[in-house]
Amino acid sequence: MTLVVNIIAFLLVFMFIVVVHEFGHFLFARLFGVKVHEFAIGFGPQIYRKKGKKTDFRINIFPLGGYVRLKGEDPSEEEDPDSLYGVSAWKRFLIVLAGPVFSILAGYLLFMLIISSWGYTPIIVDKVIPNSPAQEAGLRPDDIVMKINGKYVFDTLDMTGIIRQGKSITVDVKRGDERLTLTVQPKLTQKEYYIYLKDVKGEIGQEIESINNLPFENYMEKYSKGYVTIKTDSGELSGILDNVSILPERYAIGIYYGQFSNVFAKDIDVFSKGDKLLSIGNMEIRSSNDLLDAVTALSLKADELYFKVSGNRVESVIRPMDTTVKVRYETNGDLKEVEFEKDKLVQILSTPGVLEEKAQKIKPRGFEAISIAIARSNRLALYIWKTLPGIFIGRNLQDVSGPVGIVQIVGQAVQFGFETVLIVVAVITINLGIFNLFPLPALDGGRIIFALIEMITRKKINRNVENLIHTIGFFLLLGFVFFMTFIDIERFLSR
Repeated sequence: MTLVVNIIAFLLVFMFIVVVHEFGHFLFARLFGVKVHEFAIGFGPQIYRKKGKKTDFRINIFPLGGYVRLKGEDPSEEEDPDSLYGVSAWKRFLIVLAGPVFSILAGYLLFMLIISSWGYTPIIVDKVIPNSPAQEAGLRPDDIVMKINGKYVFDTLDMTGIIRQGKSITVDVKRGDERLTLTVQPKLTQKEYYIYLKDVKGEIGQEIESINNLPFENYMEKYSKGYVTIKTDSGELSGILDNVSILPERYAIGIYYGQFSNVFAKDIDVFSKGDKLLSIGNMEIRSSNDLLDAVTALSLKADELYFKVSGNRVESVIRPMDTTVKVRYETNGDLKEVEFEKDKLVQILSTPGVLEEKAQKIKPRGFEAISIAIARSNRLALYIWKTLPGIFIGRNLQDVSGPVGIVQIVGQAVQFGFETVLIVVAVITINLGIFNLFPLPALDGGRIIFALIEMITRKKINRNVENLIHTIGFFLLLGFVFFMTFIDIERFLSR
């Protein structure tokens, strides 16, 4: 049933996105007197058709795109005054450009609607590391980050990218009803290691001296999975080295970003909306970071260990919890305690939207809402423009989804509500617009290039040659769609 809902939601979202894009082509074609034979959603055999006075509207069986079929696109058609190649090159340029522009504008307008109606979730400081640049500058937990260097920031990736440049930054924060501007100088951190051990015997100390008789950092340069003996300042630890995540030296200010609060956002099992989670086992839950550590501890088996090492010093250790875990929480002012099996508790805490977001939404008004929406859309568009080209050479594939992945994304958005669905639609339609601007055959960007060449040289390009190039480009693009579909399926099966 869930799959059916996801597919229906995807088709509705997809139809809106395609209609907006193709309407741009349709509108400008009609504006410049070019006849539109068909306005179609999808490719392949038709499943619905409605004849119009000037244009036929149809829905085709494969929902992988859409098109408007203009008079003159077929090389066999004459270059009449009402055909695509019968009008001047600058008009053809605008007809082709209108599709991507309408997609991008639709995304911008949707973000204006979203931010005006629901507001936006800002970045919030979850935890400040003692003696860090952030603490020295005066940053505190629960500070809401509004701007960095005078510009709005909307996601942690954006903020982290600015910090890692290593330059002094000004941070505008909201603390209660107070607005503050703080100056922070990022510092270069040591290399950090997150180590996961299985079949553990012994206890870990505060400093690691060697692994398999090699100095710690030397071993980590060429580590391999397998049985290891770890010597520490307080004894010896052995186990199977199963996984290591390494964070290189980088500029940081010493904060953790807030994600979830410890307040339940909806009724689930014994918990009611508004209940406050206080502790899981012997771990207090006061921040997102505490909650993530607790879920990690719940996921570990009895003989497993997860710890963080900075330099060669052990910064934190997460040990497995018992099979049955006591949970303390507050409900309507009363303190309660309940026991859960570990797997059941992980399932509860992993439910989408089960906990409130750490940061409360900010709902700007009037022109401020518009300016924030434009800034939000600009950042997204710039990120997409920088990221998308890499997919053609095998980079950034983890940031891109094909049809199957988009079905899953839309399905997850439906679980969170209408606002989240609109955000996903806005992101996808801006993606579509920017993707179509790339100067590749079969895409609008490729057709724009041909129109520009004709505008500059004032010479007609052989339509058969142009059509052949776009046909080859179309099949390559179709191959890329199938490739991304296989990537999506592989991701789905590996979960």
